[in-house]
Amino acid sequence: MNHTPVNKNIAKKYAQAFMAVFPKSLTFADMGKIEIAQKFLRAHKHILLFLQLPQFDHERKKSMVADLIGHFSLPDQLSAIILLLITRNRSFYIPDVLTSINELYKKQTNCIEFSLKSAHNLNSTHIESIRQFLKRLLDKNIITTSSIDTSLIAGIRLQSNDYLWEYSIRKHIQTLHALEK
Repeated sequence: MNHTPVNKNIAKKYAQAFMAVFPKSLTFADMGKIEIAQKFLRAHKHILLFLQLPQFDHERKKSMVADLIGHFSLPDQLSAIILLLITRNRSFYIPDVLTSINELYKKQTNCIEFSLKSAHNLNSTHIESIRQFLKRLLDKNIITTSSIDTSLIAGIRLQSNDYLWEYSIRKHIQTLHALEK
């Protein structure tokens, strides 16, 4: 299905309705589970097609949604929005609605997610120091996912949807090359 800006707005409205009806039903731990489910459903769109088939009665679809919720250990309240989307023949909106719910939750809890890349493995003390640095700098709750990027040569790179901070040998080399030109 081709997603236009209108479709994203519809998905966001469903997410806003969910958050209005169930304002305190989600936890920070649920966000990771929702993201995993969203990515899986986006990659396996045929599952969304099965949820839409008219051969299945409402009870069967309810059972399928319960299995989906259980498989990803999602909060039970999400079954209400998923069943509503299926009833309205909008099962293909489920991944976008889950994404919007995740975004709304982060906004409500003043969270920002950063990808932390380093040239070598960082221990938990280093990661926590970086999180505290970002928290003081941005006055937000910081979520980090760390990985190793040997192309940095030495140093770190912090990136979110809105921010980028890099201090690495690779960055210095790029700056020097830019000065040469």
